[in-house]
Amino acid sequence: MKMRLGSVLWLLTVFFTVTHAHYGRFDFHRFSNSLYENFNTVTNTLKSVPLVSHVQNFTDFATQTGKTYATAAERHLREGIFRARHQLVNLHNSASKGYELTINAFADLTFTEFIQKLTGNKKSASGESRAALERMEAAPRACRVPESFDWRLQGGVTPVKYQGDCGSCWAFAATGAIEGHVFRRTGQLQELSEQNLVDCGPVEYGLNGCDGGSQEYAFDFIKVAQRGVATSDSYPYLDKKDTCKYNAATKTAQLRGFAVIKPRDEQTMKEVVGTLGPIACSVYAIESLLLYGKGIYADEECNKEEVNHSVLVVGYGSEQ
Repeated sequence: MKMRLGSVLWLLTVFFTVTHAHYGRFDFHRFSNSLYENFNTVTNTLKSVPLVSHVQNFTDFATQTGKTYATAAERHLREGIFRARHQLVNLHNSASKGYELTINAFADLTFTEFIQKLTGNKKSASGESRAALERMEAAPRACRVPESFDWRLQGGVTPVKYQGDCGSCWAFAATGAIEGHVFRRTGQLQELSEQNLVDCGPVEYGLNGCDGGSQEYAFDFIKVAQRGVATSDSYPYLDKKDTCKYNAATKTAQLRGFAVIKPRDEQTMKEVVGTLGPIACSVYAIESLLLYGKGIYADEECNKEEVNHSVLVVGYGSEQ
């Protein structure tokens, strides 16, 4: 590792991503509470997501979220969506399926809006062809793997961030993985810039700003083309694509490679997270994930379509 005044260069050996996360169960129990708590500690320039609790009706929902609607017709539409979601939450929670749903600030969005605004994982022929040249297969070192592990408890995860109306989940997953691996190697947790990737990632690398991309393509772009990534302080998030303003003097992390974990290989996933660092992971986001509250998330519907959302896996464990 080389340290320089003015800019810090961290040379990292490898980063990991899961190509497709079609797994049977996700253990979000340890992370659910902090998900909502940390919405109010977002460190980018966006306002935080309104926290809601014990919502009884649509008026209560609108009051707690501070949402207003331009016309009576739009309010009527949003109220209908909310009522359907409220009924879904109640029906699901009464069935005792091992995890709970909850009403949150997104409960008045249509499913199309949810996909357009809050996801963004998209594959492309150009991105795949380029990433294939750099992609390695994960081969974690042989060592004892703990039965449970949480990188947040080690101090290796930055606060939960909000992507706004921009389909940039891929950028947040990529920076989150890099931040965690930098922390493991150096003991320093540095927030990296998603906006840098949104603005500067070219279409030929499979990166299309708020219209989607992939964490693998982002790793490839950072390694091969940009040869580094800026800090969030020097390149703050805007919730939209802007002109590229990357300055190599502000780069913080430089990649030497990245590796992928095969679909359904939960053992390798555990070994990587438990010994090397967080993983950028692709999932198929559906309505039950939009309304997820707490517990071990297990919805077989998530295995039926192609992945559309990038998330960060920061730990694992079991409950009862």
